[in-house]
Amino acid sequence: MKSGTLEEVKVDAKKRVILPEGVRRKSRIGTGSRLRVTTRDGSIILTKSISPEEFVSKMEGLLKDGSPVRVSDPLKLKEIWSASSS
Repeated sequence: MKSGTLEEVKVDAKKRVILPEGVRRKSRIGTGSRLRVTTRDGSIILTKSISPEEFVSKMEGLLKDGSPVRVSDPLKLKEIWSASSS
């Protein structure tokens, strides 16, 4: 599946949508994966959720010495993330 490929899906009688296999594979979405759903300008946007641990892991090492951004404690970031997800 090419990036930006448009595929059409159908809403079934129970109001469910099945994501095409190529989209699931490319996005690494499997059974039990969690997605965030938002709407913008009449569009539905699905974003793969990540856990606080994954977020902190991805952020480690991004702030360098001399950065204008204050370095935060990863456990504090996890606490903030968990509170906003509730």
